[in-house]
Amino acid sequence: MNEPILVPLDGSKQALAALPVAKVLADIERTTLHILHVGEYEVPEEELRRRLALEAPMLNSFSVGSRVGMPAVEILQVAKEMKSRVIVMCKHSGSERARTLGRTAMKVLHDARCPIVLVPPERGARPWHLHHVLVPHDGTPSTSGALQPAAQLADRGCAELLVVHVADVKAGPTEVGSLTTPRYVDQPQHEWPAWSSEFVNRLGCICRLGQLRVRMFLAHGNTAEEILRVSETQSTDLIILAWRGIWEAPRAETLRDILRKAQCPTMIVRT
Repeated sequence: MNEPILVPLDGSKQALAALPVAKVLADIERTTLHILHVGEYEVPEEELRRRLALEAPMLNSFSVGSRVGMPAVEILQVAKEMKSRVIVMCKHSGSERARTLGRTAMKVLHDARCPIVLVPPERGARPWHLHHVLVPHDGTPSTSGALQPAAQLADRGCAELLVVHVADVKAGPTEVGSLTTPRYVDQPQHEWPAWSSEFVNRLGCICRLGQLRVRMFLAHGNTAEEILRVSETQSTDLIILAWRGIWEAPRAETLRDILRKAQCPTMIVRT
């Protein structure tokens, strides 16, 4: 099996929201879909396939598996064994609505070696399409870790890549190699064209632009709020975020806010 997309299910209706997203990503990446059930007892393959035929008729090609044990541990082990390209799962179950992420999703996010797509369970099982991919960029090389997968996915899926830069003139990026934040965010005609040109040049150095359609947005204010605003106004289908692996405040404040409020799936790429 060639780097499949892994979809963990726990038997709940909420978890099924990950399936339409995973199916489209598997089609775009031209890879297989592996559905994993983790519970207190092992479910025969025939039973899993029968359930999926009723609950997710949109699926046409997939493999299934069942594990017994701690959900996060088994998910991570299967992802390692299969060299999964990405894990697609719900952010939390119905009993964990007050949490940004459920316990299993949190553990998988912290320890997964591959990107993880977190799906809001409230979107349900309705069809999902990839027309707009949004990636925030603060000008730092670390944030660029999300650019290549975002550009590649948008290119393969014939989607538009939306890049949003939330400028902070009071506290610009200090990381070596960062793009300088435009000083006159209220008059973008002064420096924004030069910033955009330099950004596109750097993007072209890390991935093949080809026929990729790129649109850029400049904003200023609260980072998470501006990212979510652009996401909603542009009908974004997927937000892709670079993450350095630190969840504690204040380092992951933007990530937590986006995961808590985003109405579309979010892909997290470890840098």
